Amino acid sequence: MEFSVGLTFSDLKSVWRILVAVAGFQLVGGAIGLAIRLHHFGFMNFWFGGATATLPGFAVGLAWQLKSTKDRGLWTSVAWFLGIISFVLTAVAIGFVFPMMRGEMRLIRATAEMPAEALYRIDVFDEDGNKMIASISDAESLQAFARGIADVVGYTPNHPMYSHSWYVVVYGAARHEFQLHLDPNVPQYVDGRFVALSKSGGSTSIWSYGSFRSKGLRPWVEKHLMGGDGNKRVEAPR
Repeated sequence: MEFSVGLTFSDLKSVWRILVAVAGFQLVGGAIGLAIRLHHFGFMNFWFGGATATLPGFAVGLAWQLKSTKDRGLWTSVAWFLGIISFVLTAVAIGFVFPMMRGEMRLIRATAEMPAEALYRIDVFDEDGNKMIASISDAESLQAFARGIADVVGYTPNHPMYSHSWYVVVYGAARHEFQLHLDPNVPQYVDGRFVALSKSGGSTSIWSYGSFRSKGLRPWVEKHLMGGDGNKRVEAPR
């Protein structure tokens, strides 16, 4: 059996039943994904639903193809190729994208429900997490942080231009690590990313696990990171 990297119109025409079934299942799956809303980003919900439905759609299309055509030699290799693509796409959706989506939503819920009484310190670093700028430990500031970030929602940035950025580590019942950003185009919000540092030798890598936005946290950032008093003052990195 031979596979060709390039598919001609004639190849696709020979398996049109499979293509119709896959496209139909993808559209229905995408609509179900939008309705279930596993993730905050609508496109991700639609893509996940459509990708998950691809392999079932291929199976139905293949059954339709086998029932309707006799000369299998003309389309078998193309069907195998489409079957492999369908399997890989569905496997990636279920094995990789689904855990990523669920993980990001768990982080958002855990951040919104952060118990203020359990916080005991917030360390602030430069954007890359290398240089500590401040350590905040007074109860009032810690509780204000938890109250402010309680309105956090998932957010997918689109080529933002940030004027100020910090790496923030919050210690409490659980450890939370964020990058916080200020976008001059949306002065009422704080943008953020769920992150973790990985240091190896002299290099530092930052792994991102999703993005968020908070309006309630903006006053806290302006007071404690942009100004404030005593050891809570942070000079914003440029």
